[in-house]
Amino acid sequence: MLVNMPALYLKYRPKSVNQLDEVKVREQLERILAAKTTPHAWLFVGPKGTGKTSSARIVAKAVNCLKPKKLGVACNHCSACELIDKGGSLDIIEIDAASNRGIDDIRELRERVKLSPSILKFKVYIIDEVHMLTNEAFNALLKTLEEPPAHVKFILCTTQGEKLPETIVSRCFKVEFARASEAELVEALKRVVKGENLKIGGEELIKIASASDGSFRDAVKWLELLALEGKAISSKKVDSLINQGVSGKVFDDWLVLIFEGKSKEALGWLKTTLAGGADVRLLSLRIVERLREALLTKLKVLSGEDLMAIDDLGQLEQLTKLMHQASREVKTATIPSLPLELAILSWQSAEPSTPKILEPEVKVTQKSGKIDVDQVRTKWQEILKAMRPHNHSLEALLRSCSPYGFEGNYLVLNVFYQFHKDRLEVDRHKKLVEEVVSAALNQPVRIKYLLATKSDNLMKVVDNDIIKTAEEIFGAGEVN
Repeated sequence: MLVNMPALYLKYRPKSVNQLDEVKVREQLERILAAKTTPHAWLFVGPKGTGKTSSARIVAKAVNCLKPKKLGVACNHCSACELIDKGGSLDIIEIDAASNRGIDDIRELRERVKLSPSILKFKVYIIDEVHMLTNEAFNALLKTLEEPPAHVKFILCTTQGEKLPETIVSRCFKVEFARASEAELVEALKRVVKGENLKIGGEELIKIASASDGSFRDAVKWLELLALEGKAISSKKVDSLINQGVSGKVFDDWLVLIFEGKSKEALGWLKTTLAGGADVRLLSLRIVERLREALLTKLKVLSGEDLMAIDDLGQLEQLTKLMHQASREVKTATIPSLPLELAILSWQSAEPSTPKILEPEVKVTQKSGKIDVDQVRTKWQEILKAMRPHNHSLEALLRSCSPYGFEGNYLVLNVFYQFHKDRLEVDRHKKLVEEVVSAALNQPVRIKYLLATKSDNLMKVVDNDIIKTAEEIFGAGEVN
């Protein structure tokens, strides 16, 4: 149905720097482009849908415009600007690093950059999702960034700047893109509303902005969907689309099914809801927001009474964390619903309503070689910090573990949930943890994970500087 619709996000994409909706980015680019010389390499970092690619094209026009309104502001009417807007310039090369990530691709790029522009003043290479390049490709790209031809500009775009080598980052002018504010999103939507002669109230625009997770692209897509059936957009239509036609009671009942480990029924509901046109990204955000609301209300952080039939606060906290991670993964998953489906199955295997308590499966000692478990506990925060640059998810999982002892050369870590243990025991995860721990302790260490036992109910776990006992994690009375 959308095939014949105009792509409003593309139609109303900003065409010059002064049209950018994100204020901080606009001001920064205006200042840099107004200088007599501009950087040869830029790095645009930020969440999806925040305008990185649009800004890259604006920079490409600004440095190539034949009749700029003022220094750094493209006229949008000269032959160079029009050629770039139409996507017909051979001198503006957009590369998807996810599909061209190898060293051979970058070697080919290095040969091409030596050639002079065919028409424009500068050749501009826009490399999207640059974090996907291999280490060898990064090394090859680095050589070009160190000694670039005078006629070439590079604009690297990524949603995961932390994955880029520091050597690459240090050679680029970095621009941070943040999730758009509600006010910035509303202004962007008003431009579309005016251009398309839509009739919609200000409160409805705020609702759309709130549901768009800081993404300009998503906000305009929501508006485009709402405009499919006519120019007049009622509050009822907005509420229906945003809420995906699922009442609060039905939604709560589904979350209770997940909590109780009834995965077959929960997955069936999810399949039916998505088949009915629900947006999986918005659904995942709604899951996290509802669980958060329930948790904070039951803890009396928020006022009022929460009627969701989940009373175990420790378990509710763990489910919220699991669904938050799944929601983050939905955005980049090949099959968008897969992270939610796997989270539902993982929670079932953890038997969340009745935590599984096991007696020790290994004979544990307090010391191995030159180091004892107290020294490990002392270095635990250092180990977590060392893990962070490698894998944020593993760092989060390790924060819910506690050093327990040694079995020979194996460091035994207490884990309080089966689904955490399962993820930590994935081969590549286990290997990475062993490498980081070995480096921190300055001796080779292998890792074993052990589900918490009854005797461990007072073992302290450090989680974001808050000390919790295992009893608090399981819920009062659960570990006795």
